[in-house]
Amino acid sequence: MVDRKNIEGGLASEHPRPRVPASRMAWDHPIGTIGLALHSMEKPILRHSFLSRSVWVLGVWSLSLGLGLRAAWADYSSEEASRIVHRLAAQDKRLAERRRQFDYDLIIIREKLDAERRIVSESKQRQMVYADRPPDYGSRPEKGPEGETAKAAQEEPFEVLNVIDHYDYALDGSETVNGVDCYKIRFTPRPNMPYRNREEKVVNAVWGHLWVSKEDYSLMRNEGFLGHPVSVAWFFARLYELEFRWESQRLPNGDWGPKEVRYRYAVHIPFGWLRERVIRESVDFRYHGSGKKAAPAIR
Repeated sequence: MVDRKNIEGGLASEHPRPRVPASRMAWDHPIGTIGLALHSMEKPILRHSFLSRSVWVLGVWSLSLGLGLRAAWADYSSEEASRIVHRLAAQDKRLAERRRQFDYDLIIIREKLDAERRIVSESKQRQMVYADRPPDYGSRPEKGPEGETAKAAQEEPFEVLNVIDHYDYALDGSETVNGVDCYKIRFTPRPNMPYRNREEKVVNAVWGHLWVSKEDYSLMRNEGFLGHPVSVAWFFARLYELEFRWESQRLPNGDWGPKEVRYRYAVHIPFGWLRERVIRESVDFRYHGSGKKAAPAIR
């Protein structure tokens, strides 16, 4: 049997390896030192590189997923909001027909405003509205911008629901109005929509929100504002400001109906401005023919 220790020992004695001090190795063999250093760093560098690539890939994937989810939510929000608004429009028509069984009193308040929105003058009018005939607003108003604003104050405000296809819709969460849980829906005008009259031209530039009952799709609140100035029918007249708010109330038959609408506007005309706030209150709803006499006018 061969003695492995003797062979290894003999070889070692015949060819002894020079022993280099550690201090000399560092200075006399720089390439070897760098190699050792790189070898010692190789695993951490590879591990760091792998982790960096993993984090980058994970970040890109997360961003893509987030954008995809956001786009999917936007599509769902738009489709769901549009569905709700169309059900709201159908319900509004039914409720308007049911309101024809009522008489009520209409109070119209007009407040002339200065540039700081302080009230300069005020007028108030109260009249009965009968279920079986249109309102009688008295004498024809004077011509010109002042007459137009007086006429507009007496007429029913133009409703956004008449042109629901002129807007894009999105869900903006839920809120409670008059104790009713509601969808809050944001509406924004679609660009370059056609218009048939001055009112449609204005509402094509209106942004705002609708509050819709989750129970029966009744309109509970509506508010909005003018997004940019709009030229209107009068000569060189331009509407610069408009904001409005519509509120609901319970009617005698349990339906939700109009309570108050208030709007404020500022129109620039040659040599001046028209600034006004109008408040229209619908009060004392009662079944038609209940025998109540007309309320005296308030001026």
